[in-house]
Amino acid sequence: MKRFYVFLILIPILFTFLFTGCASTPGNLQRETARYIRDIHPDEVKISNIKRGATSVTWEADTPKGKYDCSADDMVRRTYCIKKK
Repeated sequence: MKRFYVFLILIPILFTFLFTGCASTPGNLQRETARYIRDIHPDEVKISNIKRGATSVTWEADTPKGKYDCSADDMVRRTYCIKKK
């Protein structure tokens, strides 16, 4: 019976790590950066300095249109980028 309770506790934790860990991959950050900046292909975006928090992610992006500091929520839905000077 103890195994069943451990299983019930571990399943939600496993799904949380699985889905939040996959959301902010470099490929997803490239796509979201390109979508936000517009008129560039995700392959043209170089991502660096990724910092993942509990509810957000930040990164730096080097694009043909310049360098940007970007941030988004943990699922990379609300992307916001500021061009560096």
